Order: sequence, then C-alpha cells, then structure tokens
Amino acid sequence: IIKEDISTMKKKLIQATGIFFSVMLIFTILSRVSDSVNVIQIQTKNPANQIITHEVKGSGKVEGSQEVAVFVLENLQVEQVMVHAGQTVKKGDILLKLSQNSIQAALKNLDDKVKTLEGQAKDLESQKKVNSQKRAAEQAWAGNSYDLAVQSGNVSVDNARAEVQIAQQRLDEFYREKEAKTSGDDLSGFTDGEEGFNDGETTVTQEDDSATETALQDDLRARQEALNEVIAGRNQTLASAGKAVSDASTPEASDSTLENVQRELENARADMEKVTVLQSTEGVISSPSDGVIKSLSVQTGDLTGQTAAVVLYSADGALRMTGTISKDDIKYVSAGADVKITDNNNNDISGATVENITENKEENDIRDLSIIMPANSLSIGQSGDFSISKDAGPYSCCVPLSALYQENGKVYVYVTDTENTVLGTVMIARKVEVTVQDRNQTTAALGEGSLSTDQAVIVQADRELKDGSRVRISEN
Repeated sequence: IIKEDISTMKKKLIQATGIFFSVMLIFTILSRVSDSVNVIQIQTKNPANQIITHEVKGSGKVEGSQEVAVFVLENLQVEQVMVHAGQTVKKGDILLKLSQNSIQAALKNLDDKVKTLEGQAKDLESQKKVNSQKRAAEQAWAGNSYDLAVQSGNVSVDNARAEVQIAQQRLDEFYREKEAKTSGDDLSGFTDGEEGFNDGETTVTQEDDSATETALQDDLRARQEALNEVIAGRNQTLASAGKAVSDASTPEASDSTLENVQRELENARADMEKVTVLQSTEGVISSPSDGVIKSLSVQTGDLTGQTAAVVLYSADGALRMTGTISKDDIKYVSAGADVKITDNNNNDISGATVENITENKEENDIRDLSIIMPANSLSIGQSGDFSISKDAGPYSCCVPLSALYQENGKVYVYVTDTENTVLGTVMIARKVEVTVQDRNQTTAALGEGSLSTDQAVIVQADRELKDGSRVRISEN
C-alpha cells in the first residue's frame, strides 16, 4: 500500500511539473509576442559623404524678347479693333481701323494750327531782326560816346595840367628873381661916404615880395586843385560811358520762344503728314512685322492717346520665358545658369539660360525670372516647366531629410543603441542634437562632428519615437 501511494504521488508530481513548465512556456511565448508587438519597427541608414543638389522648379510662358510698339496720332477715334492679346499676326495684317470723321476733323485742326504757328514764327523772326538792329545801333552809339568822352577828358586834363605848369613856372621865376635880388643888393642900403642903412625901403620891398609869393603859391594851389577836379570829372565821365558800352554789349537773355514755335510747327506739319497718310489708307493701322500681340491700350470707340496703341512681340527676335520663383531660392539661381525646359508634351528643351532676376512688383516673397530660349524651340504664347539645378558640397555627413526632427528651435536625429534588460540586450533609439549646414528636398548635410559614419541613423519608424524607445530594424 505504501509503495502504491509513493508511485501515485510521483506520477502526480511529474504531471504537476509538466503543467508548470507548459504554463511557463505559454507565458514566455505570450511575453515575446507582446514584446514584439510593442517594439517600434525602424529603417536605418549610415551618414554618407555626398553632394547636395538644389533644384528650383517653376512654370512660365514664352514671350518674344524684341517688342514692337505701334503708335497712333492722339485723339483719333478707334472705329474697330481687329486683333486681341496673344494673337499671331503677319506683317501687313490690320490691327485697328480709325474713324474717317475723326481723321477729317484732325486734318482741319492741324491745318489751322500750322497756319497759326507759321504766323507766330514770322512775327517772332521779324521782332528778333528789329531787336538785333536796335542793339547794334546802341552798341555803336555807346562806343562812339566813349571815344568822345576819352578825347574830351584828355583835352581838359591837358589844359588844366598846362595851367598848373604855367603857375609853377611863375612861382619858380619869382624865386629866381628874389634870389638874384637878394644876392645883388646885400650892400644896397649903404652909399659912398655914408654909414647909415635904408631900413624903410627894405621893409617895404620885403612885404611886397611876401605878398607876391603868397599870391603865386595860392594860384598854383588853385590850379592843381582844378587839375584834380578835371581828372576826377574825366574819370567819372569815362566810367559812365564805359558802363553804357558794357550795358550795350551785355548778351541778351535767352529767349527760346521762336525755337519752340518752330519746333511745334515742325511737329504739326509731321502730324499733318501722318493724318494725310491715314486718310489715304482709310484709317487702317497695319502690323509692321510678323509677331504675336502682347497688349492693346485701346478698345473700339476709344480715343487714341500718347501710349502705344498696340505692342507686339516680333517674330524676328529671340524667345524669352518668364516665370516666378521664391525669394528663398535666389541663392541657387544666377544669370547665365543653364535651364532645363519641358514643354506640354513632356519634350525636354536644352540650351536655355537665365537672363535676369528682378523683384516682383506685387509680392515681396517672390521674384520674377527671365529665361532666354533657343531659337525655334517653342512658340510665343506657349507654356512650359523650367528646372534649374545647382550643386553644393560635397558634405561629409549627409542623411535623408526624413531623419530630422525639430523641437523648441533645436534639430535632432535618432540613432540606434543597445541596452541591457531582464530580457537581455535590446536595441533602443537615442536622441542626438545636430546642426544643419545645408538641405534640399530630400537630403540634409549635418555639421562636422555631429555624427560618425558608422552610426545607424533612423530614417523611418512605424510609430512615434522617443529617447530610449525599444526599436527593431524592419526586414522590409
């Protein structure tokens, strides 16, 4: 009985152990299945050394590079507009037709204007001739007056100077006589046998000489003053006469009235010739060359103005495609750069180049792009797509753009790493902050030292990644 109980217990123990391990196996399988479901599936790529190509794309419309403006005389009524913008025309095709009544009225007005201007020009020419003769006479009179003033002034000065010389001579003669009298009459007051001196007679003679001397000196002084006055008077007279000569010789103020009238007359005559031609062609305005209509500034019933009535692209010039690009793409586009053109039938056109880049008048964030097209590539008015490429680099650390994340102004990527857990060594995602040197639509160039080339960068994940997230490389 005891042996049977022990055998039964062994059997039960073996059965219980089997059940336990079976349960543990089931839990292990369930745990691994749950872990497999929770692990984020990823794809990775190592940083690479490569060139980043920037591609600027857009669409544009083909225009002519050579514009032809068709002007029509002002204030003529448009009877009918025969073309529209974008229309292809041949040389001689009718663009506009003008009203015959307005042409007749313009012809009459211009005829009246020409006659009026001719009369004004004739009057102004006559007046100019009279003024010229009058001025010549004034200059001659002023010159003669100056010459007479010089001659008269010189004679007066010479006469006054002669009077001074005469007065000086009289005074000098008086001094010589006085000196001779004094030296010869030193003993005149004494007589033979007499010892007395005739003081009375000597005193009288001295008084007479003094009076004569004073009179002669006063006369000389008066004549010198008279000479000075004559010189001053001559100088003043010459100054006045010289001013008259200067005034007469001063150039006249410019007066372009006659020239303006003559110019206006020439323009009126030219306009009259144009209207006469319009009258002979019954008001028809024709295309001067083959091309495509760019714009019209008039409509049926309008009056023509100063601006061109019609502007067309000449078929003789090169082709130009115009489009727009973003302001941020300017650094990738420069004048002379090659451009790839694709037409509406997906045909590629090579040989196009960037002509220039200008600011857009309506939007500050875009720029107008002008592209010179090869001859006979497209027709004026056609549309197409353009593509401009520019390479940068090479950069030593490039990753797909999908690997980048940004938060709070910082850019980072996730790389794979390992971590020891109760389940063993597992793969996790680690956040690494990086700097971006350059990027295009698919690739980013990271700064030197951001990552090593042997680090596996996570470029795709089936769920949101966080620092430390369990990850597994997808087999697909």
